[in-house]
Amino acid sequence: MNRNHEYYQLIDELEENVPDLRPSIKKADDRRKRLTFIYRPLASVAACIAIFVLLVNFSAPVAHACSQVPFLKELAAAVTFSRSLSDAVENEYVQPVALTETQNGITAEIAYIIVDQKQVNVFYRLTSDEYEQCEADTEVLTAEGNRPADCAYSTKSFGAANGELRRMAIDFIGGDVPDKLRVRLSVYGISASEKSEDDWGVEQVGGNYTAEFDFLLEFDPKLTAAGEILTVNRVVEMDGQKITIKQVAVYPTHIRVDVEAHPDNTAWLRALEFYIEADGGMKFEPVSGGLTATGSENSPAVLSYRADSTYFYGAEHLELVITGAQWLRKDMEKTWVNLVTGETGELPDGIAFESAEKTGSTWTVAFRADYSDGEPVYQIFGGKFYDADGVEYEITTRTAGVEPDENGEIVCFVEQFPLCDYPYDEVWLCPNFSHNWTAESEIVITVK
Repeated sequence: MNRNHEYYQLIDELEENVPDLRPSIKKADDRRKRLTFIYRPLASVAACIAIFVLLVNFSAPVAHACSQVPFLKELAAAVTFSRSLSDAVENEYVQPVALTETQNGITAEIAYIIVDQKQVNVFYRLTSDEYEQCEADTEVLTAEGNRPADCAYSTKSFGAANGELRRMAIDFIGGDVPDKLRVRLSVYGISASEKSEDDWGVEQVGGNYTAEFDFLLEFDPKLTAAGEILTVNRVVEMDGQKITIKQVAVYPTHIRVDVEAHPDNTAWLRALEFYIEADGGMKFEPVSGGLTATGSENSPAVLSYRADSTYFYGAEHLELVITGAQWLRKDMEKTWVNLVTGETGELPDGIAFESAEKTGSTWTVAFRADYSDGEPVYQIFGGKFYDADGVEYEITTRTAGVEPDENGEIVCFVEQFPLCDYPYDEVWLCPNFSHNWTAESEIVITVK
């Protein structure tokens, strides 16, 4: 029996579904009304790069099935959120690394890498007998210690248990993955006495680290050369706007769909809803965890979307199927808010002002969004805001989460952020979108 056969046989044997999580949400809600997470911009991402990240649930049955298969056990729990990475592991498209270092009671180990021409997925763990939990700020550098150009990265590691395998995704936007990269992990340990039952997160803003690690990664050139570019150049009209599907690039870890919007459009394209269909009706969805799309502030009409990869299926025919889009009208790039009265200019569809409270010279502002079934957590406003004279300020931290009702059903999404050192009663915020559009019938584009 080969590994592919064994893998799918094990999955088929798992008939028990993932348990309903709503009672857990309700129980958590008894301690705190809102389930929240704290995030802040990645200081290490190049300033011209905008990145879009979604959060996903973990698939317990797939993790269990993979964990029973020799060789897949080590990576199973870390890749079940990604079809592409699961396919890569199943096909043994993995480069073992096993780099380990110990400092001040904390051991950092980079265990595996999944790499191709455009993306590096680093799997590492933090282990300690002295600390109950370890968290890390991450930084990616060239082999010489410089910041790589045109590169963005995201981590899926906060809250990981002591010794649990974590993942970091490094995405190269324009250039290719180099033959070497340096990864720095600045780690702080959290003891049991520093944690409480009601702690939903810990945020460390630089400095006071327990240990700092510096690993040099070298990549197998056979892996960094893998990829296929398919030129499309197809103009599509939707919702009164025009976009051009420039190309579709197929890599082992993901597919990229490169899109350019027409300069005469009255709205900016903010998100494209689509899927990839391959031989025999196989369906490949947009990436649902980690980096989902990239764009440039200097060229907002050009975007690149990520989808699960067809690489290991050897598909001879590919189609891009567009089902909808999210737009930002160009006359809604800024919207006015009176922080005292709660009056606002036009807000995105489904978004409502909730509150604004002033403490000292800082306003804390909150907005809420209707939450429908399957709708992901998203960011309502961009990272900049302005006063009446057009002076630019920056939002450096956000708290976001969902609110369940008395039955545990999620009813709304809430985004809260501070306007630091802002003494004025009025502010101009930058919405990330104005409205969503759904196609009456799917738009099908032949890629190959």
